[in-house]
Amino acid sequence: MSAAPGEVQRIGAGELRAFIQDAGELKKGTLLYDGGQLLNLARHENKLFCEARGSGAAPYKVTLTYSGSPAPAFKGRCTCPARTFNTAFCKHAAALLVAWARAPESFVVSDAAPPGAPGADTARKSVKKGSANAQALMKSGVEQVGTLVRELAVAGVAAIGADRIEQMEKLAEGLRENRLRRLSARTLDLAALLRGPAAGAGPAASGPQAPGARRGALPAVAYANLMADLLLTARKLEKHLAGEPLDDRHVEELVGKTWKASDRKPAEGLTLVEYAFSTRTTSDDYVIRESRFLDLETGRHFSEKQILPAFMAKRTEPKRSFAGEVLAGARATTYPGYPPLRLDFTDLGDKRPLEAGALEAVLARALPDVGAALAALQEHRKDVFAPDLVPVAVRIDTLFARGARLSAVDDKGEALHLPDDAALEERLAGSLRDARLRALLGDVGIDAALPTLWPLAAVVEGPLGLELRAVFDLGVEQGAAARSGPLEGSAWNAAAREAGASPAAIALGEVREELAEALATGLTGLGARVTDPLAERLRDLRLEKQAALLQGLPQRPEPADRLDDFIKLYQVLEMALVRLAGATHIDRASTERVPTYESVTVARPDEALPPDEVARRRAAGAMSRYVAAVHYARYYESLPASELVESIFPLWADGTATPTIARTFAPLGAEAIAAAERALTVKAGRVAKLTAVRVLQAVALHGGAASADAAAMLGRVAEHAKDAGLRALARDALDVLDARAAGPGGGAVRARRAARMERVQELAKTLGAAPTKEERGEALKALAELGDLSALPALRRAFYADAARGVREEAAYALAQLGDVEMVETFVRMLASRGEDEREAKIAAYALGYLGDVRGLSELLAAYAEGYKPGIVADAIRAFGPVALAPLVDLIEARPEIAKRAAALDALKKMEDAAVAGCLLERVEARRGDADFPERAQLYLKLANVHPHSRREVATAVAAALAGAEGKDAQAALRAAQRALGVVKRGK
Repeated sequence: MSAAPGEVQRIGAGELRAFIQDAGELKKGTLLYDGGQLLNLARHENKLFCEARGSGAAPYKVTLTYSGSPAPAFKGRCTCPARTFNTAFCKHAAALLVAWARAPESFVVSDAAPPGAPGADTARKSVKKGSANAQALMKSGVEQVGTLVRELAVAGVAAIGADRIEQMEKLAEGLRENRLRRLSARTLDLAALLRGPAAGAGPAASGPQAPGARRGALPAVAYANLMADLLLTARKLEKHLAGEPLDDRHVEELVGKTWKASDRKPAEGLTLVEYAFSTRTTSDDYVIRESRFLDLETGRHFSEKQILPAFMAKRTEPKRSFAGEVLAGARATTYPGYPPLRLDFTDLGDKRPLEAGALEAVLARALPDVGAALAALQEHRKDVFAPDLVPVAVRIDTLFARGARLSAVDDKGEALHLPDDAALEERLAGSLRDARLRALLGDVGIDAALPTLWPLAAVVEGPLGLELRAVFDLGVEQGAAARSGPLEGSAWNAAAREAGASPAAIALGEVREELAEALATGLTGLGARVTDPLAERLRDLRLEKQAALLQGLPQRPEPADRLDDFIKLYQVLEMALVRLAGATHIDRASTERVPTYESVTVARPDEALPPDEVARRRAAGAMSRYVAAVHYARYYESLPASELVESIFPLWADGTATPTIARTFAPLGAEAIAAAERALTVKAGRVAKLTAVRVLQAVALHGGAASADAAAMLGRVAEHAKDAGLRALARDALDVLDARAAGPGGGAVRARRAARMERVQELAKTLGAAPTKEERGEALKALAELGDLSALPALRRAFYADAARGVREEAAYALAQLGDVEMVETFVRMLASRGEDEREAKIAAYALGYLGDVRGLSELLAAYAEGYKPGIVADAIRAFGPVALAPLVDLIEARPEIAKRAAALDALKKMEDAAVAGCLLERVEARRGDADFPERAQLYLKLANVHPHSRREVATAVAAALAGAEGKDAQAALRAAQRALGVVKRGK
């Protein structure tokens, strides 16, 4: 239907795609409209207007302008973050057009455009704001923040009602409009903190609360941190508005500015190594692709970012990663700010492969020890407006595992805490297996009042020399604990004590926490009864000046006059806490190195535990993987070599035992090769075969007459094995042998590996940065088919962080295919949570079957007993080969009803005939003479019936055992055995 001049054309729902080309934005807009997110629909002349609920405190204002010439078209304008980009439609504008197509009658005809609507013809009616007017608005905003902080500080949070919180949110909106970006963000954070758990539900969801309830649940330290930040920022801006110039980096941090190329500083002669790369989406639908670099010339840290709204990211060439390369002689311009300095490349320089020389330079530029990293943090925190985190590269000798938390320890025994993060611990374990740690690169900040390093990458020394291995992605989780503030109360104390913080640090942390509680209560109540005990504790810590300042506060009659010095004291104590909490010393003499992880130490265990007890404690969360590895090693080292040779199953199928078994078998020569050949030829799980490859490598490296035979067998595995993981591991073993034979040069080995690495890195970049899940999925499959172990870090990143569930699923299978035994416990946890996420559990079952690590067998059998996905679980158990046979029969003996399931017998049917017969014959021999033997004999016969050979063998043994036996049950079992042998026909 055509429109009259000056009006908007009516359209039907089927015409939407003619005006909105981006199907993704149209889908988002439809969801917004269907979800009732549009408010105040209006029409004026040739424009449509509405407000749209978004992630901000206030709704976005949206305008659509219709033009009939040269062809009908709509142009959208919106106050959402996407307004910065020249695009016809964001999702809010798309939602407005959906509303016009579906329900034009819902639009109110207005005599004028709504106030504040983007694109409205209001320029003629408004007065241009001059700089003086803008400065006055900023000054007013700063004054309002100062008033807010004083009111809260004097009265405390108990006096704050829901209406006041809503006023804070509106104040934050005005602050943002007046370019007071830091004050706006912190005011919003404060409002959300005061709302408590309902903050995410928006203003409508939070009615009046009991003041005591809110204050009781308030995280006091986080509250005090925000109050201090608001006050200090307001004071800084007051001076700036009075004429004091701001440093450029404070301009960027406090008020923001669009920095033109002419405003940025040139940086030349850079030699950059990328140590982290990430792609993440923010809560307000922006896609950020970021590279983190270390400059080998200066040791400075830089970052390159591509920041786009999600709808533009889909059709924009993604920023590439520079992993595995050195950018020598690069040139760029840098934005004002704090490390890592953001840069914009003007010349990438001479790109060359990342080799040992560059990694030696990384170590040379790294901070020498933990003390230097702490000094960098202290210097960084002196600037109260600096970000929470500062990037560092620091040389580390070992990691010390204490409980669930790790510490990075230098060669002097000084330790820097790592965050209490299960995902980080998993990734560190994968990066450090079979390698010695040389340095960690990442961010240092404060977590639970402890100086903490969030590692992003590690420089390790493996069998082939120095390597840079990714540890963690730059993502929303990076530094999250630092940004959200320390833990509160008893949680903080527990975390600090477990991490080994000194008594002085814990005492100072408690003082600072009590000061935060006093601020939340209100400075009106800050009397001598509160300050005197705290001042005494400060004097015990030799903080005399701080104690005197604290005791002087109650002497000021006006509570508002206490605020500035109170915040000053609070900030000074934070710096003192950084110094005290960082001084953790590890007594190396009382620790023991973990055999599987040469870079990790633990407190020396007082007892020796068998593997089943270790597994039980691991499953209960009562033992770390590192302490467990020590116990496993002690147990396997206590076994005589003859036992290891004769019964390679299930020992060789335990991924934690592989290093110990390889060391034990290295000097056994021909015996070791025979055992390895048996593991490689038997239909067994993948881990047993991977252990065989490690044994062959150990024999070849040990030397002697058997060395050549072991190397030859490795060559055959690398060339002919159908299993990609086996081929990859055998190739790595041959590379180690060749590098050792070639000596320090080893040019041929490096060249061969460089060619493979180039392809791996190319696919890894695509996997990390490709905009569509289809492209990332293809890259993932290619990495798995390539079968190179250097792909494991990229595959782990995809498993943990990819946005598409299908890609994460394929990554799990690829990791299992390449024999990544570090993932076993993750997969076991996924399967154990089958009641919560069935799809994740199914993925885990498949992956555990691929791996064939005996540590996953118990949970698979538990799922099997429950009847969970019987076909999938039975196939997974069968894939273990002979390792699974005895535990499976144990389970069926304990739960005879399982034998009635077709899937139960199918699992046995797919195992080797001779193995099934041997297992059941052992049980017949062991149980004969038992009172319940006739009943068990019938069960054994039923299980043996899956194969002709096992049926005959077991029936013969049962018949012999029951010959001459009396009793109804015995006779029934005997007849069953005779029927199996064809001696007695069925029914007779």
